[in-house]
This record gives sequence, C-alpha cells and structure tokens, in this order.
Amino acid sequence: MDNRTRAFIEKSTLLFIASRNADGAMDVSPRGGQPSVLRFRADGALLMPDYVGNKRLDTIGNVLANPDVALLLLNRLSNDYLRINARAIVSQAEDDLAAFPADENPPLSVIVLQPTRMEFVASKAFHRSGFWVDASGLKPTLDVLDIYARDIKWQTDGGRDPVPFDPGSESHLAGSGLRAFYGTPSPMVQKKVYDTAGPGFMSFIEDARFIVFAHEGASGEILIDLAGGAPLKADRETNAPSLLLDIEHEGTAGPAALHSAPFAIIAAEPGRCDNIRVNGTYREVCTTPDGRRRLSLQSEEIYFHCSAALTRSRIWMDARPAAWSGKRSFTCVARRQESPDVVSLTFSPRDRAPVGSAEPGQFVTVSLPHDDAKTPRRRCYSISSVPTDRELRISVRRIGDNGVSALLHDRVMIGDEVFLGPPGGQFVFNSAPLKAVVLVSAGVGITPLLPMAEQLAREEPGREIWFVHAARNGRHHLFGPEALELANLNPGISLLTVYSRPDDDDTFHHEGRLDAAALARHVPVAEADFYICGPETFMSSLRDGLIELGAPPAAIRMEAFEQSGGGGFALREAQMNLPPRLVSFTRSDRQATWTPECGSLLDLALANDIEVQFSCRSGECQSCSQKMISGGVIYPSGEEPLIARGQVLLCQAIPKNDLVLDC
Repeated sequence: MDNRTRAFIEKSTLLFIASRNADGAMDVSPRGGQPSVLRFRADGALLMPDYVGNKRLDTIGNVLANPDVALLLLNRLSNDYLRINARAIVSQAEDDLAAFPADENPPLSVIVLQPTRMEFVASKAFHRSGFWVDASGLKPTLDVLDIYARDIKWQTDGGRDPVPFDPGSESHLAGSGLRAFYGTPSPMVQKKVYDTAGPGFMSFIEDARFIVFAHEGASGEILIDLAGGAPLKADRETNAPSLLLDIEHEGTAGPAALHSAPFAIIAAEPGRCDNIRVNGTYREVCTTPDGRRRLSLQSEEIYFHCSAALTRSRIWMDARPAAWSGKRSFTCVARRQESPDVVSLTFSPRDRAPVGSAEPGQFVTVSLPHDDAKTPRRRCYSISSVPTDRELRISVRRIGDNGVSALLHDRVMIGDEVFLGPPGGQFVFNSAPLKAVVLVSAGVGITPLLPMAEQLAREEPGREIWFVHAARNGRHHLFGPEALELANLNPGISLLTVYSRPDDDDTFHHEGRLDAAALARHVPVAEADFYICGPETFMSSLRDGLIELGAPPAAIRMEAFEQSGGGGFALREAQMNLPPRLVSFTRSDRQATWTPECGSLLDLALANDIEVQFSCRSGECQSCSQKMISGGVIYPSGEEPLIARGQVLLCQAIPKNDLVLDC
C-alpha cells in the first residue's frame, strides 16, 4: 500500500460497502465514522466498526454467508474515490474492538477486511450531482417514520406484503450468536421493505441526484460505480412505479456484467442524511446518446433509510475530526501542582484506542463517575499540552470547595477514573503563514495558549511569536519552565512576563496590570494576530485598547467557555410556526409545553427549573446531552450532532413531536 492510498484511507469518514448473500442478492450500505471510518490493524487488515443501528444487519448477514465485498471510500471535497475489493469476516475479538474508543457509542462488532485490490477512480458524479455542498447546504432529516407509516398503509391497502429478511442470512446470524447479541429489529423496521415503491418513496426520486450503484463485474466480482445529475428516474412508460438508471463504468476494474445481473443502489440528495435503497436485478435497455448504459431496475427490496452513517461522517461539514463521541473513560496517570491553586492532571484512555486529534486551544468536558451531586456535573477545561497518542493533560484552577474543580483537586488521584467528552471549541490557531502572532494570557488562561505555543515552536521556526503571560507573581506563574523550553527550541519565540504584585526575588518584564499600552511597547500591534485568554474583564479591556491602537478587530481572537446568549442556536422562519409540544422530564417528574418562543430544549428546561448540565451552549462541549426516551427532535441548524444514539443535545434541539426526556 503506497502513501497516497494509506493517507486517503486515514482521512476517509464515509464509505459504501457492497455485499451479497449466498444466493447472490446484493446490498450496499453507507458507513461513517470520525476521525476516520476505517482503522489499520498491525497486520495490514482494515477494521470497520459496526454500531447500534436498526438491527437488520444486512451487511453482517451477507458477510457471514459470502465474505467477498467491495468498498467505495470518499474524502471530503475530492472528486476521486478509492475502490477496494476485499475478503471480510465479522469479529468481536477484544483486540479488534479495542481499536475504537470505548465511549458512549462503542462498536458492537468489527468487520475485518483483507484488501485484494485497490483502485483510485476520478469520477464525474460529484460534479454532476453537486455532491460537495457546504454547511449552508445541509438539509434537515426527513420524518422517515411518517413516510414509512404512509407507505406501509399504501402497500397494505394494495394487498402487498413486506419483503422478509433473507432467511439464509438470518440463519447465519442466529448460528453465530450475533442475532441474539444485537436483538430483533422493531416491527416498523421489519415492515418497511417492499418490492414496489410507495408514493412517499417516489416523491423523492428527483431529489436523489447522487447514486451509488453496486453490481457484478463480468468475472463475477462486486463492482461499485457512481452516477450523478438525474440518472435515476421513474419509468413513465410502464404502469408499475419502476425505475430507470443511466450509468457508466469508471476506472479500470471491471468491466461490468452485460445485459442483466443483481444490483443494489443507494440514492442520496446532497446535504441530506436520509437515502433511498433499492436492491434487485436489472436488465439493459439501451445505450443513451452520451454513451451511458440505460438499465431497467426490477426491485426486490425498496425502502427509505435514515442512516446515522452520513451524520457520523460529517462529509458536508468543514469540521475538525472528532476523536470520539460522548463520555469516554480515562485513567489519571499523573498529577502535578503548578501553583497554590492550579493542578495539572494527565489522563490516558482505558481502552486501547489512541487519544485522537485535538487542535491546540480546544477543551474537553470533564465529569466524574462518583460525583455526589444529584445530577452528575460536567465542566470544560482546556487541554494544556499537545496530546500524545496515549495521554492528554488538563490544568485546573480551584474555585471554591464544592465544585468540580475542588473534586479534581482533592479526590482525583493517580489510578482514578474520569470521563472526558471529545475535544471541542473554536478557539484554535488559524493565522496566515509567517504572520506575527501574540499569545496573551492571564492566570489559568494560559492553558489553551500553551499548546499553541508548543505547536508553533516545533513547526514554524520562521514566524515571530510573542508569548505573554500575566500573573500575580512568580509563585503563581504557570508553566514558566515549559515556556522557557519552547523559547530555547525556537528562537522566534519571545517571552514577556507581567506581574501585578511581584515578590522581591521575582524576575519579570513589566510590573502592574497588563493593558494595551504596555503590550504595544513590545509587539507590533497593527501587524500581528492576537490570541487572548483570561478573565472576561481582562480580555475585553485588552481587546478595546488594542483596537484603539490600530489592531484590526478580526485579528483578535478570545476564548470564553461560558456564553450568556443562545450560542449557535437559532430557529428558522418556518420553525417559528411549529405547534406546541408536550415535553416530559421523567427524573424531575415535570412536564412543560414547548412553543417556538421557548427557544431550545435547554432553554425550556432551565425556564422550568429542570436541573440539567450545560456549558458552552454552542453544541461543542456536549454537556447538555440527555437520553431521549420517546419522541423525536429537530436540529434547526440542519446538522445532526455527533452524539450517541438515543441522546439529544438540548442546547441545539427543539421537539419534533411530544417528547420524553430522562432528566
């Protein structure tokens, strides 16, 4: 495997996997994951996790009967894809499961893939379909349950029966123990598949402009091709609601089988996570004027599918990779007293998966398994050094004797367990190459800036960098030796120390409060980017002063976890007319009526004195994630958050219908 292929796999967050049962009937399914959908095993095999889903187990059932599969991997904004043929087995071995974080959404099994062939393909489908939308092109998920209900009624009224799950695959699942382990699909899932398209299904055909087409090659292997534009359409010349597909084979693998063969399709609308699924056999009708094959599709299974895969992939989001979702168990492996009121704690994951990526400046949300509070508390703390593959450090200032900070100071010792949410936050380094940078902190505000300085020291020797820290005195100066090491590593880093009440033996550059005028004596105010973290009054006064001295407002970034407003939450105009919904909070034994004027579910909970945790209000820290017992929610932004199945992010959600929450 060459470097290009390995890098492509490591960056891929979305793939489509095609498989077939013992009789040759085919299926293609999406899989998504962060920070990548596949992991490399030491022996070169690829590991693909399987999470809680609708329990149909199409792919797993097929793999148990027939190990030959094909995959199509996507990279965000790339018009090339990677086509892989492989042999697959289903594993629940501890070592294979341990390749993935043991968070609130751990994998239930792993499909182990041994590639037999790989090929990069340049495809026209992305451009033709307009697949690469940005976040503004995201579309809210459809009310698939309502579509199911209406289509099932239409099918029942027409005397049609649902298509049962393949009995051969079901036998393999039962014999392997996986059916008992996963459980039985719900009645709705068991009834959703028919061999004829219902009106709800057909109403979205024209919107499904991106087609994943799995079929047999001439030698019998599985091929996957893409098509875009409007390649899938209703066959208007027949009375039955059948489909036509225009497709061309891309790449060198193949060629495609002629005339007729089994197939499977996923049809997606760019920006929407719901997709259309069709499995069956095709026959070739003709060749279109532009040289594509026109196929008439005889459906044997046809249904809507609301997949978590596209949500997990974040394929349409310009988002940083998420190392895990929800709470993940870590062990404290080191602690160090940095000053009289600040302690550093280093954590290592209890699973064997790596810590994962975290941008310098981001934070994690911390909670404790044995918190005595009625509602377990969560607090955000900056990551105070660049994480290694197995370690992540935070540094915490003690605030009072009854909060999470006091618990971390007094009760978390080496060997103890803590829960960490995934790294989040938008206060990350983002400056033009070689532009002068000033990192300014006061007190414990140094914690998000220290990893920025560490990264700059190691990776950008040609940039001018000022690392400015304000403290009471030398005894309260955090990370002085670490800052000095960075300055010795990179001569472009200048240290500037400000003490408000220095001791007699302290060494410093400026005495008194740090303000813009004092800073301007040392740094080029009008030419630099500023990253500022500290108390709110410190940051706001410094920002105002720098702007008065000529700093462009856009060149000043500041960090603040707590937000007084609604963060990233806003209702769209159409959502302002939604009807009232009853929201039940079971543990609090209360009910409240939501209306659009109430805002988010978090706003509703707080207005009714429901005790729930929250912090950033922008969906980053996941502190307000709660279990949803029944009902559904809408995320007005159009972006489904990356949280465990069955959870809801209160600060970003509104109720879709009457809702029951476990809080």
